[in-house]
Amino acid sequence: MQKLFQEVNSLDKRCYEKLYLSEDILMEQASMALAKEVKKCAKKTDTILFICGPGNNGADGITAARILAAEGNVLVYIPLGTKSAMAKLQLKRLEALHIEVVSSLLDADVYVDALFGSGLTRDLNEQVIEIIQTVNKKDACKIACDSSTGIDKSGSISTVCFKADTTVTMGALKESLYSDEAKDFVGQIKVANLGISRKNYETKSNAYLLDESDLELPYRKTNRVNKGDFGHVVVIGGQKEGASVLAATAAFNFGAGLVSICSEKRTNIPLSIMHSESLPQKFNVVVAGMGLGSAYTDEKLRDCLLFHQKPLVIDADLFAHEMIKEILEQKKDVVLTPHPKEFASLLALLGIASVTTAQVQKDRFKWAREFSKRYPNAVLVLKGANTIITYNEMLYVNSLGTQKLAKGGSGDVLAGMIGSLLAQGYTPVKAAYNASLAHALVAKKIKCSSFGLSPIDLCEGLKWL
Repeated sequence: MQKLFQEVNSLDKRCYEKLYLSEDILMEQASMALAKEVKKCAKKTDTILFICGPGNNGADGITAARILAAEGNVLVYIPLGTKSAMAKLQLKRLEALHIEVVSSLLDADVYVDALFGSGLTRDLNEQVIEIIQTVNKKDACKIACDSSTGIDKSGSISTVCFKADTTVTMGALKESLYSDEAKDFVGQIKVANLGISRKNYETKSNAYLLDESDLELPYRKTNRVNKGDFGHVVVIGGQKEGASVLAATAAFNFGAGLVSICSEKRTNIPLSIMHSESLPQKFNVVVAGMGLGSAYTDEKLRDCLLFHQKPLVIDADLFAHEMIKEILEQKKDVVLTPHPKEFASLLALLGIASVTTAQVQKDRFKWAREFSKRYPNAVLVLKGANTIITYNEMLYVNSLGTQKLAKGGSGDVLAGMIGSLLAQGYTPVKAAYNASLAHALVAKKIKCSSFGLSPIDLCEGLKWL
């Protein structure tokens, strides 16, 4: 896991005040890292254009241009002039070397966006919008300094955004780079050290980026075992039985020893999945909500969800059901897996906020945290291009998801996977983030078109992790 930060100004300030590192030292190191990345992208004959803003992000770009000046045809464009003290100083240093500062946006082989970085707090003006729109159409290598211009500090994009192939972010990872809106604009994200290691630059954080190496699969490490050692998952069937079948199949393929579907009728249920009309006498976890519809009375639902002490995984239709309040108030071990529209409905039902799906997407981190403050013992898995997982005061981001997963049924598979890990003894939060990681990695590893992956493929792919 890598730490994520909402802002890094406080980390910079700590470097100045506690570690005796000047602003100039940090900027020089940041710019060297940016220059190194530009050099990787550029051929010797390429024209490199640094588009620099008026503040310290622009100063980073100006400094990197000075560092690269002897490497090829390096040009600097400063459309808004210089305003910060560091930008003015770096421009003097640049001009002392007679590096060309151009007065208009020129054609180039490599474009470096150093306009505003991760500290953007204002709307872009028409001039900047036109610059970004023009550069985005160019067939060239594009690198962002700290953050693509257009992404604000919450990760939202109000108008346009520079579409980077690579983002060199300074000092530490920022949450704003991992919003759903930012995903198509940041490219590959690399962290630049600022004269000290990330370990020494970073301070405590309660937010983390999940890495592939964080995945802990439920491998069976001993031979003297039986099916009862790996738990019994019960999936509550509903009006759309396919959803419960997908969840049950995923739970079984992800290691649960026994899986049952609880429903009135047994139809189209795989032979490996058991069936019952009520909760079995012995089970470890209940997965419910997917395809539920109006198949159950409130009394029957309470029997399935509340009149036992076992963990729950809640999905889909239950996020619009009044009973969710009772579940969150009474249950200790519960994992919720809404997509953004369902989460907006849940926030309204719980009296947290009345927001649209678009508003949730504009500030996913904020609303995930708001929910977690109200219900710290529940695990939230807010699905999306970059899935957010919260528990207590902790937040985790899984950025490994792919567009292949944008299919009906993918979420049912994820819910079943989480239930499977709960049945096998994982804590709710570990079940949530490990299942989310496995879900994403299966999709990445299956070789097919970006539009062709099916939920059944995901279930089958779990066998080969």
